[in-house]
Amino acid sequence: MQLRNFDDVNNALREIAECDSFIADREIKMNEKINELKSAYEEETSEARSRKLALEKELEKFCIKNKNEFGSARTKNLLFGKIFFRTTPPKVSLLNRKYTVATAVELASKLFKNKYVRIKKELDKDAILASYAAKEIDDERLAAIGLKIDQQEKFGYEINWENLKES
Repeated sequence: MQLRNFDDVNNALREIAECDSFIADREIKMNEKINELKSAYEEETSEARSRKLALEKELEKFCIKNKNEFGSARTKNLLFGKIFFRTTPPKVSLLNRKYTVATAVELASKLFKNKYVRIKKELDKDAILASYAAKEIDDERLAAIGLKIDQQEKFGYEINWENLKES
C-alpha cells in the first residue's frame, strides 16, 4: 500500500485498528482454549498429584526416621531409584520477622564498622542527565569518561477508538 495523502494515512490507521481488533479477538479465543485445557489437565491430574505429594511426604518421613541406615554415603540405591540426604550450601538469612535486611545492614554497619556491608558503586545517571541539561557537562567531558547522551526521535501512532466506533 502506497500512502499518497493524509486520507490514505487515515485509512491505514483504520486498517491497523481492524487488524488490532482481529488479533485481540483471536487472542481472547486462544486464551479461553488454553484455560480450558489447563482446567481439564488440572482436573485430570489432581488425584495423581495429591497421591504423589502424599507419597513424597511419607518417603521423607520414613527416611528421616531411618537415617542411620544410610551410613556415611548418605545415599541408598534401590531397584526403582535412589534416596539420599544432601546438605545445602550455607546461606545467610534473617533470624526472625523482627529483623529486616535494612535493620541487619544498619546493625552490621554499627557493630562491625561496615566489615560485613557491601557498598555498591554505580553511575548516577539522573545526575548526569540533569548536569547535561543544565549545561554543566558537555559531550566532550562525557566522552572523556566513556559516556554519551543518547536521544532518539521515534515515530508513533495512536488509534482513535471512539471515532472508529462511531463510523
